[in-house]
Amino acid sequence: MSIDSLTGHITEDRVWLDFEAGSKAETLGALSRLVAEACGLSRAEVLEVLAAREELGSTGFGEVALPHGRLPGLASPVLALALAPKGVEFDSLDGRPVRLLALVLTGADGREHLQLLARLGALFKSPEAVSEILTIRTPAGVLEFLARY
Repeated sequence: MSIDSLTGHITEDRVWLDFEAGSKAETLGALSRLVAEACGLSRAEVLEVLAAREELGSTGFGEVALPHGRLPGLASPVLALALAPKGVEFDSLDGRPVRLLALVLTGADGREHLQLLARLGALFKSPEAVSEILTIRTPAGVLEFLARY
C-alpha cells in the first residue's frame, strides 16, 4: 500500500492544540493516551512501542519530533499531531524543545511505515510549514493544512 494522503490517516480527535508536557516521558504518555482513546488501542502497548523506538535515539530534531512505531495487527496507519507552541522537552538531537509532534503508528508493513515518515519528514523539514501549522487554531484547520500536502 502506498501513502497517498496524510489526511486519510488522521481525524480531528487526534489533533491536540496547545499541547504541554514537562518531560519526554510525560509527552509519550499523553500521546499514547490520546491515540489509544481515539483508536481503541491499548495505551500500554502504544507507549511500549513508542518508548522502545525512542530508546534507540530521539526522534526529535529542530522543532519537530516524529515518535513512531509498528503495532502488528494494526489494520491501517494512525497519525496524530500535537501542537506545542510553548515547546516541550523531548531530548532532541539538537537539545532544543519541540513544538510539533507527529505520532505515527503502522502495522507490520515496513514500507508503508517508511513512506509515512518520509512524507511527514519532508513536510516538517520546512520551518515555514512548522510555523504555519503552529498558528492554526482548530483541528479542522490542521486537517485542511495537511490536505495541501
